[in-house]
Amino acid sequence: MVNERRIRALIVEDDYLVSEMVRGLLEECGYTVLGLAVNGSEAVEMTATLKPDVVLMDIRMPDMDGIEAARRIRQRCPTPVVILSAYETPELLREASAAGVGAYLVKPPNAQAIDRAVTIAMARFRDLQELHALNEDLRARNEELDAFAYIVAHDLQNPLSLVIGFAEAVRKYYQTMSVQEIEECLRTIEQTGHKMSETIDKLLLMARARTADIEMKPLDMGKIVAGVQQRLAHLIEQHQATLYLPKTWPAALGQELLVEEVWLNYLGNALKYANQPPNIALGGEKQADGQVCFWVRDNGPGIPPDRQEDLFKPFTRLGQGGGKGYGLGLAIVQRFVARMGGRVSVESEVGRGSTFKFTLPAADR
Repeated sequence: MVNERRIRALIVEDDYLVSEMVRGLLEECGYTVLGLAVNGSEAVEMTATLKPDVVLMDIRMPDMDGIEAARRIRQRCPTPVVILSAYETPELLREASAAGVGAYLVKPPNAQAIDRAVTIAMARFRDLQELHALNEDLRARNEELDAFAYIVAHDLQNPLSLVIGFAEAVRKYYQTMSVQEIEECLRTIEQTGHKMSETIDKLLLMARARTADIEMKPLDMGKIVAGVQQRLAHLIEQHQATLYLPKTWPAALGQELLVEEVWLNYLGNALKYANQPPNIALGGEKQADGQVCFWVRDNGPGIPPDRQEDLFKPFTRLGQGGGKGYGLGLAIVQRFVARMGGRVSVESEVGRGSTFKFTLPAADR
């Protein structure tokens, strides 16, 4: 019996003779044996280090039994597990299944039984991983729907009520109002309307980020950043900000419009939340992993460590410098960058500013 898949297996068995028997059967099936562990603790460590395709594990061992080891493997380094035991009971089967075990073999097995059990365990493992991914995606979507409902109910409803209230006041009392009072009411209506429109645009952008078609092309990052500076020229002038830019940019792949939105959000937040006057550095550097890391570094008050992990979640308040507003932009950034094969991160220390980063695949010049 020859298995052309060359599946890599780890054997966990405290009985040397049984371990050698299982090794022989696996090799007869065409599998590669990566190593032998003699207890549950070794099994967990070797699985994390060797990253086998499957683990065949005795259920009764010193130090830690196979059920507990399978449970820890699932938590630390998810891998298909086949349990080996001298006997089977309904209770053991239930415990093994709850621990994430994919198949159960009664000793002594033969080559055909091992091959069948490994195939079942790996197939079940793939199904469970897919189910887990679907559940995580569903959980994330439900969280976003809850947050979306909250912002529609509160942060759009409240300004809408303000617009309606001022409009009704002008309609009812304009004959007794001064020109200045009318102008103030209209100005409030105008400003509130712009804020609502901006929030709606960001919500639409975030929704499109999940399904937008991504065509990766080499980027002219200098041109993109120059365009972002033009779009933010009023804020740069208003805050009297000083920007420090590199003479050249490392070559990267991405979609120009999406990358421009990323820079627009990062630089806009730096201008908004930095100490006055803002001193902001932009840059990029190619990394050893084939990605290019770009960043915006500000001289703001910094972000506490317990807040940093939530910054890229939808509808999280940024509040970096006492300012208000929702982190819709950062959630959009995270989605756009992920769709382009990159990742986002932040480094910050209270009192010493923040550095917001994103990576993109490097482009070969």
